[in-house]
Amino acid sequence: MKLCDKTQELISGYLDNELTQQDSQMVRVHIESCDNCKSIYQDLYAIKKATSELDYRTTEAEKIHKLLQEPTAKNFSVIGWTLLIIGLIGLMIFQAFTFFFSDEVPVIIKLLAFAIEAGALALFISVLRQRLIAQKTDKYKKVQL
Repeated sequence: MKLCDKTQELISGYLDNELTQQDSQMVRVHIESCDNCKSIYQDLYAIKKATSELDYRTTEAEKIHKLLQEPTAKNFSVIGWTLLIIGLIGLMIFQAFTFFFSDEVPVIIKLLAFAIEAGALALFISVLRQRLIAQKTDKYKKVQL
Protein backbone atom coordinates (compact mmCIF):
# COMPACT_ATOMS: atom_id res chain seq x y z
CA MET A 1 0.00 0.00 0.00
CA LYS A 2 1.37 3.39 -0.93
CA LEU A 3 2.18 5.83 1.85
CA CYS A 4 -0.35 8.37 0.48
CA ASP A 5 -3.14 5.79 0.54
CA LYS A 6 -2.36 4.81 4.12
CA THR A 7 -2.07 8.44 5.18
CA GLN A 8 -5.40 9.37 3.58
CA GLU A 9 -7.09 6.55 5.49
CA LEU A 10 -5.64 7.85 8.76
CA ILE A 11 -6.26 11.59 8.30
CA SER A 12 -9.74 11.47 9.83
CA GLY A 13 -8.43 9.63 12.88
CA TYR A 14 -5.57 12.11 13.09
CA LEU A 15 -8.04 15.02 13.18
CA ASP A 16 -10.00 13.31 15.96
CA ASN A 17 -6.86 12.42 17.97
CA GLU A 18 -7.68 8.73 17.73
CA LEU A 19 -4.34 7.47 16.39
CA THR A 20 -1.43 5.99 18.21
CA GLN A 21 1.55 8.26 18.70
CA GLN A 22 3.44 6.45 15.92
CA ASP A 23 0.59 6.73 13.37
CA SER A 24 -0.06 10.33 14.35
CA GLN A 25 3.58 11.25 13.84
CA MET A 26 3.66 9.43 10.46
CA VAL A 27 0.57 11.35 9.25
CA ARG A 28 1.94 14.69 10.47
CA VAL A 29 5.30 14.18 8.77
CA HIS A 30 3.69 12.97 5.54
CA ILE A 31 1.18 15.83 5.19
CA GLU A 32 4.01 18.32 5.64
CA SER A 33 5.79 16.85 2.63
CA CYS A 34 2.88 15.81 0.34
CA ASP A 35 0.74 18.55 -1.19
CA ASN A 36 -2.08 16.16 -2.17
CA CYS A 37 -2.45 14.70 1.33
CA LYS A 38 -2.05 18.18 2.84
CA SER A 39 -4.95 19.40 0.69
CA ILE A 40 -7.12 16.50 1.84
CA TYR A 41 -6.14 17.21 5.45
CA GLN A 42 -7.05 20.91 5.08
CA ASP A 43 -10.41 20.06 3.48
CA LEU A 44 -11.29 17.60 6.25
CA TYR A 45 -10.11 20.06 8.88
CA ALA A 46 -12.34 22.79 7.39
CA ILE A 47 -15.33 20.41 7.37
CA LYS A 48 -14.66 19.37 10.98
CA LYS A 49 -14.35 22.98 12.08
CA ALA A 50 -17.57 24.00 10.26
CA THR A 51 -19.57 21.12 11.71
CA SER A 52 -18.22 21.61 15.23
CA GLU A 53 -19.58 25.16 15.18
CA LEU A 54 -23.11 23.92 14.54
CA ASP A 55 -25.42 23.87 17.53
CA TYR A 56 -26.76 20.34 17.84
CA ARG A 57 -28.36 21.07 21.20
CA THR A 58 -31.53 22.37 19.59
CA THR A 59 -33.37 19.31 18.40
CA GLU A 60 -36.49 19.28 16.27
CA ALA A 61 -38.68 18.70 19.33
CA GLU A 62 -37.16 21.75 21.03
CA LYS A 63 -37.73 23.85 17.91
CA ILE A 64 -41.37 22.77 17.71
CA HIS A 65 -41.86 23.40 21.45
CA LYS A 66 -40.29 26.84 21.12
CA LEU A 67 -42.50 27.62 18.12
CA LEU A 68 -45.66 26.56 19.95
CA GLN A 69 -44.74 28.66 22.99
CA GLU A 70 -44.64 31.90 21.00
CA PRO A 71 -47.36 34.33 22.11
CA THR A 72 -48.73 34.64 18.57
CA ALA A 73 -49.03 30.86 18.18
CA LYS A 74 -50.71 30.54 21.57
CA ASN A 75 -53.18 33.35 20.79
CA PHE A 76 -54.12 31.87 17.41
CA SER A 77 -54.51 28.46 19.01
CA VAL A 78 -56.87 29.80 21.67
CA ILE A 79 -58.84 31.80 19.08
CA GLY A 80 -59.05 28.80 16.75
CA TRP A 81 -60.26 26.40 19.43
CA THR A 82 -62.74 28.96 20.78
CA LEU A 83 -64.25 29.58 17.33
CA LEU A 84 -64.40 25.85 16.61
CA ILE A 85 -66.18 25.09 19.89
CA ILE A 86 -68.62 27.99 19.47
CA GLY A 87 -69.36 26.87 15.91
CA LEU A 88 -69.92 23.26 16.95
CA ILE A 89 -72.16 24.26 19.84
CA GLY A 90 -74.17 26.54 17.56
CA LEU A 91 -74.48 23.78 14.98
CA MET A 92 -75.61 21.30 17.64
CA ILE A 93 -78.23 23.72 18.96
CA PHE A 94 -79.54 24.38 15.46
CA GLN A 95 -79.60 20.66 14.70
CA ALA A 96 -81.35 19.95 17.99
CA PHE A 97 -84.13 22.45 17.34
CA THR A 98 -84.69 21.41 13.75
CA PHE A 99 -84.40 17.70 14.51
CA PHE A 100 -86.18 17.40 17.82
CA PHE A 101 -89.07 19.72 16.97
CA SER A 102 -89.76 18.07 13.65
CA ASP A 103 -92.95 16.01 13.50
CA GLU A 104 -91.57 13.84 10.68
CA VAL A 105 -88.89 12.13 12.83
CA PRO A 106 -90.05 9.22 15.02
CA VAL A 107 -89.66 9.60 18.79
CA ILE A 108 -87.33 6.59 19.09
CA ILE A 109 -84.87 8.19 16.63
CA LYS A 110 -85.03 11.42 18.60
CA LEU A 111 -84.28 9.53 21.81
CA LEU A 112 -81.37 7.64 20.23
CA ALA A 113 -79.90 10.86 18.80
CA PHE A 114 -80.26 12.54 22.19
CA ALA A 115 -78.53 9.57 23.90
CA ILE A 116 -75.61 9.74 21.45
CA GLU A 117 -75.20 13.50 21.83
CA ALA A 118 -75.54 13.37 25.62
CA GLY A 119 -73.02 10.51 25.81
CA ALA A 120 -70.51 12.38 23.61
CA LEU A 121 -70.95 15.51 25.73
CA ALA A 122 -70.51 13.52 28.97
CA LEU A 123 -67.32 11.90 27.64
CA PHE A 124 -65.98 15.28 26.52
CA ILE A 125 -66.66 16.84 29.93
CA SER A 126 -65.12 13.83 31.70
CA VAL A 127 -61.90 13.97 29.65
CA LEU A 128 -61.70 17.75 29.98
CA ARG A 129 -62.12 17.49 33.76
CA GLN A 130 -59.43 14.81 34.02
CA ARG A 131 -57.01 16.85 31.88
CA LEU A 132 -57.54 19.98 33.97
CA ILE A 133 -56.99 18.08 37.22
CA ALA A 134 -53.91 16.31 35.83
CA GLN A 135 -52.48 19.58 34.55
CA LYS A 136 -52.59 21.12 38.03
CA THR A 137 -51.01 18.14 39.79
CA ASP A 138 -48.64 16.82 37.11
CA LYS A 139 -45.15 16.89 38.61
CA TYR A 140 -43.59 15.90 35.26
CA LYS A 141 -45.12 18.67 33.12
CA LYS A 142 -41.80 20.51 32.85
CA VAL A 143 -39.90 17.40 31.76
CA GLN A 144 -38.71 17.65 28.16
CA LEU A 145 -37.81 14.71 25.91
